[in-house]
Amino acid sequence: MIAVSKFWLPDLGKSLGKKNLKRDINIGMNSAVPSLQNDPDEKRLRMKAFLILLTVLEGFFSVCTLIRIPSETEHAVLFGLSKSRLLLTAVALVGIVFFLAFFFIYVFKSLKPVRLRIEAFLRRPTAAFCVLAVCWAMLLICCWLFVFRFSPANAYDSTVGTIVARTWGLLVWGILIALQTAAFLVLSSDFKVLRESLRSPLRMAIFFTIFMLTYYGFAAWYDRVDWSVRMNGLGWLMLAPCGVALIWAAAYPFYAGKRWAAALNTGLLCLLIGTFTFMGYRMTSYWMGRWNTPAKAYWDLLAEAFLNGQLHLSAPPSTHDLTLYNGRWFVPNPPLPAILLMPFVKWLGVEGVNMTVVSAVFGALNAVAVFLVLQRAAARSMIPCSRSAILWLTAVFAFGTNHFWLATTGQMWFISQLVTVLFVAFATLSAIEDWPGWVTGLLLGLAILARPNVFPIAILLAGIFLWRQAEFPGIPWKRFILWAITAAIPAIVCTVVLFGYNYLRFDDWFDFGYVTINGADWILEAVRQYGMFHPHFFRINLDVMILRLPRLDFSGQRFFFQPGIAGYSIFVMTPPLIYLVRGFRKNWWVIGAWLSVLLTCGLLLCYHNTGAEQVGYRYLLDAMLPILLLLGVGIGRRPNWLFKTLAAVGFIVNALSIYWWYIGRA
Repeated sequence: MIAVSKFWLPDLGKSLGKKNLKRDINIGMNSAVPSLQNDPDEKRLRMKAFLILLTVLEGFFSVCTLIRIPSETEHAVLFGLSKSRLLLTAVALVGIVFFLAFFFIYVFKSLKPVRLRIEAFLRRPTAAFCVLAVCWAMLLICCWLFVFRFSPANAYDSTVGTIVARTWGLLVWGILIALQTAAFLVLSSDFKVLRESLRSPLRMAIFFTIFMLTYYGFAAWYDRVDWSVRMNGLGWLMLAPCGVALIWAAAYPFYAGKRWAAALNTGLLCLLIGTFTFMGYRMTSYWMGRWNTPAKAYWDLLAEAFLNGQLHLSAPPSTHDLTLYNGRWFVPNPPLPAILLMPFVKWLGVEGVNMTVVSAVFGALNAVAVFLVLQRAAARSMIPCSRSAILWLTAVFAFGTNHFWLATTGQMWFISQLVTVLFVAFATLSAIEDWPGWVTGLLLGLAILARPNVFPIAILLAGIFLWRQAEFPGIPWKRFILWAITAAIPAIVCTVVLFGYNYLRFDDWFDFGYVTINGADWILEAVRQYGMFHPHFFRINLDVMILRLPRLDFSGQRFFFQPGIAGYSIFVMTPPLIYLVRGFRKNWWVIGAWLSVLLTCGLLLCYHNTGAEQVGYRYLLDAMLPILLLLGVGIGRRPNWLFKTLAAVGFIVNALSIYWWYIGRA
């Protein structure tokens, strides 16, 4: 360290002044008293010395844990220890000596010149970044080793578990060194300056890449041990967002001044969001054992049927949730997902289309579409959000709602919802950007071709149009009526196509096949007795949507988090929804958003089905776009600590729910 510090001495002279530096060195060399009274910042110096001493003591403890149990007799070389443990002990002792030397440098004033050079070195952003990067890698490696030790894979191969059991003291010391070094750097420099210097795009990309590389190492080793995971060859999946981040950060200085820089930045950020969310959804599917097309996917089979000129499925692998009519099995849901899959089924064949991949792709596209909607809304001053607030809202949507779960399933009903969200987002973006009315109407019509009960989104779109045209409560009737007609025509055409599809299948324009679906008896009985929508269902829907809570079970007989198969409250699923109470302004788009949310929720409260088997309350996604826009109003320019905490709780709740759904309830 001292040798390296000489390299930075010229810069130190520039920053402090050569005369001051020479004076400080002379004062330090003329004093042999180990006192700190003459230092300008005695308190910080004492705290740094304490951190170093603490690290030394932790090192001695780690050595004790390493040598307390002798090695097996046949492996013992010296002092009853094997070669590997002797080597680790030697490395630990070298580390202790290193930190002990640092402690003396920060205690004895005669060594003040050395300390000044070290301080100057650590105040340089590049040096601080390198030290933090090494600490970050060490922290992650130690943590991943502990995760592997307590994972199910340890039952298949106890090698890593045995190593961790014998070296846990060293691993804990490594974690503490990383954390205490970060604290030391904060004490050695102004925290705000340090934070800003380390937030450059390239350095953030490097930190992200270090995380992904260590995660990849953990996942690859886990896959090697536990064959049931089957992640072989998926390194590109984990490293793709790293590549995007590094290329973007490295290229930015070369195009920063160009006129098209902002557009390229947006495109690259969308690519980063898309690759990261796809990786997150796909990796979750692999960890949960959901890597192939499930039995009740159906859309790939219906796409193949369309290509063969038929509307029914030939010999489906399962008939659950299908409708039998005239001896043929039909998919009751509206057909848009199958239409979108037709080119891929034509190109790859039905066996080459993996519906869990399709789920993850639509999920990633939804995250990108939501980000674009929020970004353009902020650019048009609809919402007051900064870039960080928009990214937080996007993360809440992607991983803090049950969209996270839906994107891992690959099944018929859930893919319909993913496709619906995508086209609702496109329709909202069209209204925000003031695209022609027929484009907005067509996009909404396509959403209806995936899930008809999202038609209340039309109120949001109308509100956005009015907001762009006039101040509340004014209404430019001529322009509004013209826009409404041009938007309604393609939406009505799509609706007529849907009714025609019903007629071709069931000889009835208004029969979707839900009444005769091969599903749960209680759902069929409810539909036949009360119809698709009825106030009778209000209480049970209200219970699942708002009131029902997950159960915590610490008996040890099952996974502790038991959300229940019927779902639970939207405020538990997504706690940041409480910010909706702040999301009201007296303008047209906010009024339109609230009306669309209330009408959607009102219809869902009267719907014959609460969502059946689900995580959380999945039907909330029907109104998710206006909800996210209203949350943008509620959180303001920057999300505060409460919003971030609630978002983190939502991430954890949804992750626990996914684990329960696939593994914990077994």
